[in-house]
Parts: sequence; C-alpha cells; structure tokens
Amino acid sequence: MRFENKVVLITGSAKGIGKAIAEGFAREGALLALTDLDTNELEKTATNLKSISKMVRSYALDVTNSKMVEEVVKKVIEDFKVIDILINNAGVSTMNYFWELKEEEWDFNMNVNAKGVWLVSKYVVPHMIKRRKGKIVNTASMAGKIGADLLAHYSASKFAVVGFTQAAAKELAPYGINVNSVCPGFVKTSMQDREIVWEAKLRGVDDPEEIRRGYIKQTPLGRLCYPEDVAKVVLFLASEDADFMTGQAINVTGGACMH
Repeated sequence: MRFENKVVLITGSAKGIGKAIAEGFAREGALLALTDLDTNELEKTATNLKSISKMVRSYALDVTNSKMVEEVVKKVIEDFKVIDILINNAGVSTMNYFWELKEEEWDFNMNVNAKGVWLVSKYVVPHMIKRRKGKIVNTASMAGKIGADLLAHYSASKFAVVGFTQAAAKELAPYGINVNSVCPGFVKTSMQDREIVWEAKLRGVDDPEEIRRGYIKQTPLGRLCYPEDVAKVVLFLASEDADFMTGQAINVTGGACMH
C-alpha cells in the first residue's frame, strides 16, 4: 500500500496504459482523479475501480484545451484537497511517411502528446510548489529515443516529452518535486491494433499480424510489452523508492531499446 490516501491525477486513463496505471494505483490505496476525452470508456473504468479505491472521480478532459485543463485541475483540488502525483499519460498516434503527412496530423500528435504534457503540468505544478513536494511521471515512448519510421511526427512529439521531462526536473528540483518519464516499447493496446493495420497498408503487407510478429522479433525478451509492464514502472517512479531519481526516461521495452 505504497500510495495509501495519496491523490493521483491521471490523464488518458480510460483504457490501455492509463487504465493499467489507474488499476495499479487503486490496488495500492491511492485516491484517483481520472481524466480522458473518451467519457464512455472513462466511466466504465471509474466504475470498476470504485470497488477497489476509497475515492474515484472522473473528469472529461481535452489536454490540448488550456481553459479546460485549468478548470479540471481546479476542480480536482476542490474535490480531493491535494494532488500528490500527476501522471501525464494522454497520447495519440497516426502513421504515414513524413512527406505524406498532413499539417493537421502533425499538429494533432504534437498538441496531445507534447503540448498536453506541458499544459497539465503547468496548472498542477504551482499547487505542488506550494506544498514543496510531488511526483510527476510522463508517458514518452521508445520512439522518443529512437526515431521510428512512419512515425516522424509521433517521434518528434515523444522526443519533446523526454526533453520537457529533463528541463522540468531541473526547474522543480529545488521544490522537492521529482519529474520522470517512461518509454514503453511495442505495447499491446487498441492503439497498436490500429497501427499494425496502418503499417501493413503502408508497407504493402497483406496480414497486419505479420507486422506484430515483427515487433516481437525486434524485442530481445521475445514478447510484446503489456500495459501492466508499464504501470509497474510508473508506480515505482511515483513511489518513495524513486525519491533520488529525477529527469529520467526509463525504458520498458523488453530490450528493444537499451539507452
């Protein structure tokens, strides 16, 4: 029960990695403020976790909307009194050769994946500074360390998350606030299910599952990453066990990325 009565704000928590993170925190006693743009799935997740956590509340949130972010953060603080831990997990992807990308695709990925991390942190951090403590964990990606073909815009956004994490860690260290990130590899989620179809089409591969088998071949530990694998590392970084870690980008890739 490392997080008993700790208040955790999680973006992109309706499904996938965010849902697994929320479940992990709930099992260890945390109080959950869950946000997502997909309110139907968000309510399902929140309802399921109410049997585990003492307090779960859900909030519709578009992390690219400054006014909405400000209002939701204010509401969370009103409801829970504090925010001990922030998990910036909301993320999106599309796929194409970079010269075929539309400007809207570039902006969509950059706005959600990079700007969203900044915006939510911007409104949460003053509260943490006043308390002189807090933990922030940002979801980056293996593609934030190794540029991924067909994902130039996504890679750019995730490199930005790693850079932002390092800069924020330096700025917030004097206030006792740790800022770290995780870099998942080939994670088995609904996002990956979409991506293998896109990639198969772009590469002229008939069977999308052949793409997925290729991901496994690129992973020395011989399997896909699962949301729970990422959640375990996120919880570690948010715990007292990681008190002397900040500015890090921790791989959860099964060896597919080793730096």
